[in-house]
Amino acid sequence: MSNNQNETPLDPESIPPEALDPATYHRVVGPALQAAAETAAKRGHKYLFDDMPAMLALVDMVTRLANLYREHHPEAATDKADLIDRAATAACVMVFQEAELPADAIGQCLAALETAYNQINEQAVLDPGVRYVAMAWSHLDDNERKDAHHCLTQACEHMIAAIETWQSKSH
Repeated sequence: MSNNQNETPLDPESIPPEALDPATYHRVVGPALQAAAETAAKRGHKYLFDDMPAMLALVDMVTRLANLYREHHPEAATDKADLIDRAATAACVMVFQEAELPADAIGQCLAALETAYNQINEQAVLDPGVRYVAMAWSHLDDNERKDAHHCLTQACEHMIAAIETWQSKSH
């Protein structure tokens, strides 16, 4: 789920979730995935995939963490640039596979998420969570995972609130 407008349609089979090396996964995907899943659970969703605002927050958090990774570790990011660019999509694929959705349903869900994400991103709906993701990155860089988790949870909660406010105003 990148901002690249020339991208081909998302194919869940093209992005194996295990494609990112463990160090990158634990910095870019894992912490955001944990925060989003826990936040969705607190909101009464047994599975993350059925909480659209939490999924959108996940996409944004992973996208921002991937961008920060690329910015702060350009030498490492060059080797795996394509995988880092697709980290948010890979995270979503993992969520959908965990829910045992068939591949065609995963493709449809990815397309719907991408459309929704582009729409809310264009309107800066998720901006309230940006500073928390940046703080989380600093904590992850210092290997302070508990503090990073707290910041990502805050980011997720702020983004979800912003999405729900935006939804109520646009309907």
